[in-house]
Amino acid sequence: MAKTIKQAKYKELGEKIIDAILQQQYLVGDLLPTEKELCQTHNISRYTAREALRYVQTAGLVDRRQGSGSRVLRNKLPNKINQFIHSVQDLLNFGEQTRFEIESCELQNITAEQAEIYAIAATTPFIKLAGVRLESHNKKPICYSVINQFKFDQSILPDISNKKKVLYAFVDAMKQVPIGRVEQSFSATIIPNDLCDKLGVPMYSAAMLIIRRYISKDNTLLLIAENIYPASRYTYSNVLEQS
Repeated sequence: MAKTIKQAKYKELGEKIIDAILQQQYLVGDLLPTEKELCQTHNISRYTAREALRYVQTAGLVDRRQGSGSRVLRNKLPNKINQFIHSVQDLLNFGEQTRFEIESCELQNITAEQAEIYAIAATTPFIKLAGVRLESHNKKPICYSVINQFKFDQSILPDISNKKKVLYAFVDAMKQVPIGRVEQSFSATIIPNDLCDKLGVPMYSAAMLIIRRYISKDNTLLLIAENIYPASRYTYSNVLEQS
C-alpha cells in the first residue's frame, strides 16, 4: 500500500484562511481572527493556530505584528514570494509550506571540484535530489532546487529510484537530527536555459541563487541546498535591531 501523508492541521486551516481572503470574505485592512479565537473556533492548539497564521503570512497576504494581530494586505496572491527568515525554524517552515516535485534522484560521490567548493572530503557519497519547488496554494513555480543530502539511511539505496520513498526518508532524516546552524550565501545570476520553461520565465532572466549548508549541532554536514529563484518571484525580508 502506498504511503500517504495527511495534510498538517495548521496547513489545512491556513489554506481555508487563504481561500477566505481570496474570496474577499476578509477585505484589505481587515484583521484576521486572533490565535485564541482560532483555537476556540476550530478546537486546535495555540501552536496550530500560530503556524496557520504564519502559513498565511508566507503566502504574502497578511502583515503580522505582535500586539496588533494579522491584517490583510491584499486579496490576490502576490507575484513574489517574500521569505520572512529570522531563524532556522523559519527556513524549515518555508520548506514545509511549499511542494517539492522531484525530477531526479540519484546517489553520487563528491568530485574534486565540489570537494573544494564544499570543503568536504572527495568521494564522499550523497543523495542528489533535483526538482521544482511550487507554491502550496496555487502550484506556481517558486524555484528550482538541488538538494545534496549527506546524512541518509543506507537502507534507502536499493529504492533510490523511488522518488516518493526517498523524499519521505529525507524528511524523516532532517527531523531526527538537530540542526545547529545554517550557512547561507546569496548571489545574482542568470537562469540556465534548460530551467526557463520549468520556472515559466523567458530566456536570460535574472535570478537569485541561494546556497545553504545545513549543519548539525555536532558539526556534521547534513545537506547542501542550491535554490535558483527568478528575480521576479523572490524578495527577502529581514529586520535588524540595535542591541
